[in-house]
Amino acid sequence: MKKLIKITLAAVCLFFSGAEAAATSLDELYRDIVKSDNQGYLPMFVKNRNTPYFLFDEDVPPPAESKIDPNAVNEVDFINQRKLRTKALLSEQMKWDNTIRAVRENRVTPIELAELEDRINKNDAKAIEVFAWMNARGIGVKQDLILAFTYYQRAARLKVPNAEKNAALVYKAMTPEQREQLNSFQN
Repeated sequence: MKKLIKITLAAVCLFFSGAEAAATSLDELYRDIVKSDNQGYLPMFVKNRNTPYFLFDEDVPPPAESKIDPNAVNEVDFINQRKLRTKALLSEQMKWDNTIRAVRENRVTPIELAELEDRINKNDAKAIEVFAWMNARGIGVKQDLILAFTYYQRAARLKVPNAEKNAALVYKAMTPEQREQLNSFQN
């Protein structure tokens, strides 16, 4: 047991004595930290009599003026702007994908309806077609064939494939009263 303690103590002593420290006292550690924070020189409040004369504040050259032209194009800004724009586009696409998934799974909430309404106001052809389909089927909203027909016509004007055919199918599914309302609505 004594032999094990001696070996452990010797190993600890070798470990600590083998590595040279940059500073041997707390004062020197503090000075090293201050030097690293002040570009290699010590301010007056840290200096003492052992400091070489060439490190006094009067002899320290003033910092060089920046030679960066403020009107110059900064490539880093373009990269950051591109990253932010890409992130925003991906976020918008993810919101749209979640909206479409919710419509397919018949679990439309006001969040998805707000996303659809926002895109419809921006004249997004796909959103108009989806909203027309929702109204025709009664998914997420109360079934309204007149509204579905008008939105399909709007989608057809935006060159959505099969929108005219879907409008015709919705028109065929309407009752005579709904067709009469549609005619009075359009006039």
